[in-house]
This record gives sequence, structure tokens and C-alpha cells, in this order.
Amino acid sequence: MKTTATSPATSSEAGRARGTLLAADRIVTLGHGRKHARALLIRGSRVVWVGDDPEQAPPHGEEVDLSGCVIGPAFVDAHVHLTPTGLSLTGLDLSEVESGAELLQAVATFAGAHTGRVVWGHGFDPHGFPDTLPTPDDLAQVADGRSVYLSQVDGHTSLVDRRTLAAAPLARAEGVERDATGQPTGRLRREANHIVRRWSVGAMDPAELDTARREAVRHAASLGIGSVHEMAGPDVMGLGDLDAWLEGSWPIEVVPYWAGLDIETALSRDLRQVGGDLFLDGSLGSHTAALATPYADRPGSTGALEFDDDTLSAWFLEAARAGVQTAVHAIGDEALRQAVRCWMQVARQLHADGLHDAVRRGRHRLEHAELLTTELLDDIADLGLVVSAQPAYEIRWGTPGGLYETRLGRERAATTNPFRALADRGIGLAFGSDANVTPMDPWGTVWAAENRRYEEHAVSRLEAVSMSTLGGRHAARQERYVGVVRAGMRDDLAVLEGDPYRAEDPRQARCVATIVHGRAAHGELPLPSAREPARR
Repeated sequence: MKTTATSPATSSEAGRARGTLLAADRIVTLGHGRKHARALLIRGSRVVWVGDDPEQAPPHGEEVDLSGCVIGPAFVDAHVHLTPTGLSLTGLDLSEVESGAELLQAVATFAGAHTGRVVWGHGFDPHGFPDTLPTPDDLAQVADGRSVYLSQVDGHTSLVDRRTLAAAPLARAEGVERDATGQPTGRLRREANHIVRRWSVGAMDPAELDTARREAVRHAASLGIGSVHEMAGPDVMGLGDLDAWLEGSWPIEVVPYWAGLDIETALSRDLRQVGGDLFLDGSLGSHTAALATPYADRPGSTGALEFDDDTLSAWFLEAARAGVQTAVHAIGDEALRQAVRCWMQVARQLHADGLHDAVRRGRHRLEHAELLTTELLDDIADLGLVVSAQPAYEIRWGTPGGLYETRLGRERAATTNPFRALADRGIGLAFGSDANVTPMDPWGTVWAAENRRYEEHAVSRLEAVSMSTLGGRHAARQERYVGVVRAGMRDDLAVLEGDPYRAEDPRQARCVATIVHGRAAHGELPLPSAREPARR
């Protein structure tokens, strides 16, 4: 990368005010008009010119030669849990653990090297473990007197120690797994898992949480991610965590959703979106996703819905009348049927009140939508709902003999995450990671959507890129002012080494720089740093 000055004042604020010209091998605009260019000029937080010949650019202060690089829109991760992601990055990451014995050893090693009040770990996946999980007494023995909270990869089941079982308010909680003698095994689901998660967060050192938050956004920026949709909620990290994201200063854009039935909590914080991980059901891994027919490996169970139709419809109606966007976590086909059924009822009621297109204008979201049946697609399109999906799930769980086949059987597993059918219906698709369930990895997301085991569900490279960038802008109702690279739009950009848009395998792409609101969120560019106020 080479920077050249076109006037003596280019390193001053006056030079910045004239703008910075970025010249690269190629600029991928994702626009409907000019699709490719070689240079763009940014001033403050806006792109003011895009063209093929840098010599034809309007007057500017500095020029950056990005030979060997391609510039495109910054990525949007449309579903993340930032603080847990940061805790995995800075703490106990269990994603590589392959047995119960390894899990216990990882806890022991971490506890011996860290002084926090809670041993918080995430990412273990017991599907395929050759042995049993550690007992509450096992965990207590290696934790050196500290509480242990270990979240399974899907976040819907946890494993805790004896001390936590005794100290957390679990006396009447549903979801405490017990053995044949009636003793707790340490595994918690549904209500019990939510209670202990909240209790554990409250016991953690605030400085540890702050460090995790800063590491999460730094890591996102290093990957070319300029915006994330943070799925906060009372059953995720709590209201204090939401307020920390709202009140903090971050190098990337954080769009928060609050997963509570109380819309006033969001409105009092000037949010126009609620839900996100408002759970209509659980997860396939924990056998708590709501299915229309029983689990293949647990014939007596179909999971469970968390709300009745009346409660969900009333919440949808309240939000729609307030002009607030909703998002709901719905994984199983029965949960998705409930969401669509309730939205249809609300649409009819609003139509009768003279609000004929209120639901479509709201652009309400379905998060995950893994087991989406064909008969729901037309209604989802008619309602204008957006699907926020995680292609990496297929890499993790969609392999032969993997979790999807184990839980659903081969026939149903072949229908999961039907991206092609959604795109062909014109249904908005926004891709994300659900970090820390799967890592933030935008090019891995693109590759996963393009390389599906069942080819009929795959989308093309450029479609997947669009769903990972413009899809998130559409889902957040931002596409009027940020997304495609053209004059007048906000300058949220990713500078990428080589050309991952055309590479056979884009997963090794390296992000050279990330620009958000005209600031350098990652990389070295002659722009205000992420800590400086954006100049408009």
C-alpha cells in the first residue's frame, strides 16, 4: 500500500476535508448500475465519487495506492452475541474439545491460569463424544473453588459444577437434568439454563466483560466486518450488557436487538427493533427445537414452543402498531409455522384497521429458520419477512452422519437451510455467524452458502457475498444510505488482499483495512482512527 500527497496540507485536517482517493485493482460495487470500478473518493463518512480512472477523480487531499487489492462493501454479520464471542476469544474456548475427559482437562488448565470469579467456557459439542461428560463434582474439584458455567455450542444447554447448582436460584426451575436416582447431572436446559447464565454473568468481573467486548469488535473489524446485529436479551447476557453496547464507543457499527416481550425497554433506549433471540423454540442439538414430527433419535419428543399463539400475536401486533421491527428465533418447522401463522393473523387485523401494508413495511425477521418447509415460503414472501440465516451451520452439522441427520433423519436433513428456494421467491436473506456458536468468518460464510452438500440449496458466490453485505443492510432497514458502493452512500468498505470474489476458495482472504463511517476500524489508512469522532 502506498500513500501519496497531492498537496502540502494532506496530513492536516484540511487535507482530510478534501477527501482520500483509494485506487485498487478492482472495486466491487454490488450496485445495479456501475458494477466495477478502480477508484473511489471518500470525504468524511461518504463516498463522493466512483470511477475507472483515478486521474479523473475530483480534487482530493491524499491518494492511497492499493495495488494487489480489491475493495467491496464491508460485511455485515446479521446475528451475533458479541460479549460471549469476546469471552471465547479471551478465555475458555471449548470448540476443539473432543471428549468429556478433554473438557475436564480444559477447565482444570484454565482455572489454574486465571483468577476470575467464574470459569466461563463455551463451544463444547457432546455429539460424538466417546465418553460421558464430567459430573458436577468433577468440575468442582478442578475449579479451585470457583463457579463453572460451560455453554454447549448451541447455547441452549449448559454444564455446571456442584457449587453453582447449590448457589443459583434453581429450586423451581424447569430444565434441570437428573439421573436415575434423582440427582442433578449438571446439565441444564431451557429455563434452568437461562437462570444460571444470568446468575453467572452477574458474578463475573466487569473488567473481564469489558475486555471481552473490545476484543470481539476488534476481531470483527479485522475480518472486514463493518456492522454487526447484536442479539441481546434477558436470557443471553442481560440488560446491563445491552446498555454497555449502547453507551460504548466501538470501531464498528453495533445494531442492537433486545429479546424481551417488553417493547418499552427498547423504545426507552431509542431502538426501533426488538427480539432477535426471542426464543420461539430451542435448538436441534438440545432436542428443544419445536418439530411437527418427532426427533429421529428421540421418538417421544417434538421439542417445545416457548409461547402460545395469543401471546406471540399480541406482541407482534403491539410492535407493528408502534412501527418497531421484530425478530424471533425459530429453528424447527413447528416454530416457523407458529411465527407465520401469527403474522398472518396480525396482517389480517391490521388490514381491517386500514393499515394495509404495515407488516411488509416492518420487514420483520425470522432468525435461523433451519427447518423451513416449502409450504411456508409463499406466505413468508407475501408478508415481506426476512430470513437471517447461518450457512456455517451446514458445515458444522450438515455432513453425512452429522447432527442434522442424527436428529432429523436423512430425508428431513436434506431439506435444511433452503437458501436457493428463498432467493428464488425473492425473500430477503441476511447471512451471519451466530457467533459464538460458529466463528465470525464472512468468507467462510460465503463459501458455505456456495458449497452446499445438497446442491439444490446452494447460491452463487456473488449472491452469497450480497447476502453477507447488502442482506444485512436490508434486514436492518439501512439500504437507503449504506450498502452498495456508489456516490452518496456511507463509506463502509472492506479492502481485501488479492481477489476473493473470484478465487477458487475465498476462505484464506486477508482483510487489509476496514472503513466504517469514514474511519479506519482496521488497518493503516490516512483516515481518522476509530477512536476519533467521525467527520461528516
